[in-house]
Amino acid sequence: MKRLIVNADDFGRTPGVNAGTLEAHRNGIVTSATVMVLEPAAEQGIREALASAPELELGLHVVLTGGGFPASPAAAVATIAPEGRFARDAKALPARIDREEVRREIEAQVERFTLFAGRLPSHLDSHHHAALHPDVEPALSAAARERRLPVRASSFAARERLRRAGLRTPDTFLDGFYAEGATVANLRAILEGLLDGASELMCHPGFPDEQLLRGSSYARERGQEVEALCDPGLRALLERLGIELLGFSRL
Repeated sequence: MKRLIVNADDFGRTPGVNAGTLEAHRNGIVTSATVMVLEPAAEQGIREALASAPELELGLHVVLTGGGFPASPAAAVATIAPEGRFARDAKALPARIDREEVRREIEAQVERFTLFAGRLPSHLDSHHHAALHPDVEPALSAAARERRLPVRASSFAARERLRRAGLRTPDTFLDGFYAEGATVANLRAILEGLLDGASELMCHPGFPDEQLLRGSSYARERGQEVEALCDPGLRALLERLGIELLGFSRL
């Protein structure tokens, strides 16, 4: 049996990202989104999703990179936010990070999500795959296990570690729908090659508003993702291939 989660990362980053994600859910195949609760459009995006798209699952996109400010006081997370800001990307993270600081920051972001949404996230994943860092994965695993939440496994090795820790993860992680791969033709090829079991397809839909164009190197491509994810032929293709769409809560 083939089951597919189509998860939109970066929800809450800008109003345009929120609008594009909701469009790709209402008129496309997106089933799930993960929220960047540290971004200014997060609270409004969550409220809009809960009111107008109740079937869209909302998870937490744990942010420990990207150059922004943490949810915790800077002095409390000094190894992950030197000078009060996160590292630019996962490659810029220090080789060793204080795991207690990571735990503290993840807890603060979960708390903020719960404040905005009035409930726990559907699952946890991480911006720039920071969860693959050896000092981040244990803290994220512990936060998920304590709340009985499923998690993203962005590599085969991560999947095996997370499952040994007693966590639910999809069987396969698909990251090929991105940049030059964000086309209808490539999306159809991914669906046609889907393996049995539960897969997660990562995507980044959004309408490139001024805020996104000013702050992200991946902006206009998000609009192309919306268009591809809303292609009218995809539903028929999913039916022909026997692929069931679902969210993380049904793993």
